[in-house]
Amino acid sequence: MAKIPASESELTTVFIDESSQTAHRYLALGALALNNIVVRKLEARLREARLPELPAGEMGWTKVSNAKLEAYKRFVDVFFDSGTAAHPLEFHSLVVDTHNLKDALYNGGSREVGFNKELYQLCMKVARRLYPDRMFHIYPDQRTTKSRPEELRDILNHGLNRSGDDRDWPFRRIHFRNSAESLPMQLADILLGSVTFRLNGHYDAAGASPAKRTLADHIADRSAVRDVARSTAIRGKFTVWHRQLR
Repeated sequence: MAKIPASESELTTVFIDESSQTAHRYLALGALALNNIVVRKLEARLREARLPELPAGEMGWTKVSNAKLEAYKRFVDVFFDSGTAAHPLEFHSLVVDTHNLKDALYNGGSREVGFNKELYQLCMKVARRLYPDRMFHIYPDQRTTKSRPEELRDILNHGLNRSGDDRDWPFRRIHFRNSAESLPMQLADILLGSVTFRLNGHYDAAGASPAKRTLADHIADRSAVRDVARSTAIRGKFTVWHRQLR
């Protein structure tokens, strides 16, 4: 366990959403990362961006429609228009081609075990390669699982320690968060949804939602990431990592 309490200024909060876990070819996870001290300011700006069309109710990629499109654009623009005071306020996604998964060989036949390994990989990228001097509060989207978040926290901290990382228990907290009660989680869902909408062929499908296509284009323009089928640079405001399974 950690010996030295982390100050709020040392903490990075990470909201992690999942998309297309079972129904489609590409499994993806998205991590919205920001300094802990500005979480409440972000929530206030997101709440304001919803008005007047969406004063209440959960926002998410599946709910995008023509009537709500302008509110969704303003909502994601809060992310893209954030200044240096909110640094990092970045979005990092991990993508896996499920055609290459070998759960029967490596995960005891359990898709959940395989999924937890991808969550581990994304968290380790956040800690090792993106923010190597920070402490973390991690909030995955609420889901049904046999694994306790505290187990993942301990595994992550031991993994960093074995690699020679000298931070004192950097993963301080991992708790599930209900997306219906978390505006940052809803933002992560929308940003990730724009990635998988293209990856899984929905953008080009006959009868594709015009509103979702417009929002996907808007996010692609704002992020300058137009080809989500390829990995971006490791660091940046909006990144995509296609993990190559061995």
